[in-house]
Amino acid sequence: MEHSPSCQHTMLARSPVGHVSVCPDCGVVHLSMDCVSVRLEVNAFLALAEMLSKAQKRLSGMHPHESLACHESAHVVH
Repeated sequence: MEHSPSCQHTMLARSPVGHVSVCPDCGVVHLSMDCVSVRLEVNAFLALAEMLSKAQKRLSGMHPHESLACHESAHVVH
């Protein structure tokens, strides 16, 4: 995975917890949340997104007393 200092990022998504952008030239997806920034190849990002989607579906399917997630707002845990 090569990263060029002249990358031109295209915003893919933004939310209160961060944003996701991609550099079309080098094919690197940038995931930024608060003080964490991760650069991933497209296939690695897609695998991460699939894993997070599965986790989200499992959390959503839990009974209210089983889930500790607050669906009203996003919280960062350190």
